[in-house]
Amino acid sequence: MNLKNKILVGESCSLEFKLALNEDRIKCLKTVVTFANVRGGWGLA
Repeated sequence: MNLKNKILVGESCSLEFKLALNEDRIKCLKTVVTFANVRGGWGLA
């Protein structure tokens, strides 16, 4: 599945969208690491 299709399908247990990286950077990094370590999650930031 390509990136465009993932965006069209929407968020799931292995995909979460972030509006911006301006939020608390530690929180954002924790989210990325969590997704990267669970069932092949995608961290799209």
